[in-house]
Amino acid sequence: MRRNPKCPTAALLCWLAIGATYCASAQALTPISDEEMALVRGQDGIAFNLLGFSLFGPNLSFALSSSKGDPNPFALTLSDISISRSDDPASTYSDPYTLTLTQRGNGLSDVITLTEPQNALGKLEWQFAANFSLYDGNTSFNGGGLLVQNLRSYGNSVSIASSSDPSTQGIELGLQLQFNIGAISLRPNGLGDITKLNDPNQPEQLSFEGIHLAAATVSGTLGTTPWVLANVTSQPLTVNTIANADGTASLHFNLAWPAAGYTAPAGSLAIDDINFASAAGASMDLGSSHIGSMQIQYMDIKFRTGP
Repeated sequence: MRRNPKCPTAALLCWLAIGATYCASAQALTPISDEEMALVRGQDGIAFNLLGFSLFGPNLSFALSSSKGDPNPFALTLSDISISRSDDPASTYSDPYTLTLTQRGNGLSDVITLTEPQNALGKLEWQFAANFSLYDGNTSFNGGGLLVQNLRSYGNSVSIASSSDPSTQGIELGLQLQFNIGAISLRPNGLGDITKLNDPNQPEQLSFEGIHLAAATVSGTLGTTPWVLANVTSQPLTVNTIANADGTASLHFNLAWPAAGYTAPAGSLAIDDINFASAAGASMDLGSSHIGSMQIQYMDIKFRTGP
């Protein structure tokens, strides 16, 4: 067997090149202290997206109920659930969902934020349909069908952090919303054809068509940016449980007063049309509705069990 005399030479030249590169790189390196290393930060978070998402089926249901043995039982059930979203293939990687971690400093806890795609072209549309029912321990109520059609959201986000007040247990939330909804409909006799806004086979239906929510402009019209309902640092929404005087506990939602120097942002809401359709009587069209500018300065809500 003959040996190629060029192989040892090529290997030697390769090792010399690697050694030269290593030496050049080593000479360019500069040692840094632990303190300097502690200041190095990357972009903490992940990005992900959905393609071809749909979830449906005649046996797909969701139930929210009180614990076993509760003297005041209740249950909310969603059945025949159907959820789907259209896609924008060209923006799958450039406009994803993002989950980020942000440091606030000054002794405050880090903030985790989940942000939706910006959806600038409005190609991402959600569809939702389900039958719902309620049970209070004695009576069952079949509410019929609930439809949310052509929901387009634009950069909605929710932020979460631990409480900045050491004396207060719970979490603090930030929330911003901007969306357009084709229609929200209630059908007492069941879902029917969920692909149609007005199903001719439905004898009764209540519809809110063309729902738009965004930050308000100075002139009191719909803006082009999300409405910040809560800011995790300047006006957080605190969620916790509190003890009542009778020994029971309440689920507590508290939107704090705005911090000094911070003004609660204004939002704007518009509904293009509200209408009732009924085969048993006259249908009614209530027309449009618009709230030009609204603010939430402070909110305190408590939910408690028992009568």
